[in-house]
Amino acid sequence: MNLAQVLFAPRAVALVGASGDAAKNTARPQRYLAKHGYGGKIAPINASRAEVLGLKSYQSLKEVPFDIDHAFIMVEDVEGALEDCGGKGVRLASVFSDGFADAGGEGLARQARLVARAKALGVRLLGPNSMGMINLTGRVALSVNAVLEADVPPAGATSIVSQSGTMLGTVLSRGTARGLGFSKLLSVGNEADLGVGELVELLAADPETRLILLFLETVRDAARLAAGARAAHAAGKPVVAYKLGRSKVGERLA
Repeated sequence: MNLAQVLFAPRAVALVGASGDAAKNTARPQRYLAKHGYGGKIAPINASRAEVLGLKSYQSLKEVPFDIDHAFIMVEDVEGALEDCGGKGVRLASVFSDGFADAGGEGLARQARLVARAKALGVRLLGPNSMGMINLTGRVALSVNAVLEADVPPAGATSIVSQSGTMLGTVLSRGTARGLGFSKLLSVGNEADLGVGELVELLAADPETRLILLFLETVRDAARLAAGARAAHAAGKPVVAYKLGRSKVGERLA
């Protein structure tokens, strides 16, 4: 499978740190995958439970008896989970956990070490501090975004890449109320590895996406974003970018 496939259409996912308490944020991805009709395999990883929300749980990724395409990491020990991903041959890990570039200088150094190790292991990263990925056309709700508590939103041809995880939920709920459908929705978090530009390139090649919408607080890699925009233009797909924090007050809030 290529990067787009493991990101948007994984055949099997691991939920590292999945909670057996349905009320917790870390239980949401498993509940949402089931609620919105995911057809692949799900492996909850929880060292203290034999079963999580009705599914067999595993103490670690190493114990899972089938291949995993995409891991969703929700534990504090992201580094340990990443090592397990490398050992298991997981191609992509979405990291919900924070405490990296979002946590100042020490966190930024931790993030740099994480990216270097992921590269050595051959694991691509979405995040850290990412709310995950939603593929409405493919019925993959691999996210903690509370908007997925609602009934299945309509699928469409607009895909969104956002540096604000909460903005995804806002646009999805407002769009659903107006009968608008979406395809892929991605929360990039800190953009430690996979950034907005590369994701735009993937969406430019995605047959289910006809319009790409960006919510940006900053531009971290202008050259890659420009390359993505050119790829989308060549594919006949408009890119609409909404830049948050353009005023002095907005910049401070962002």
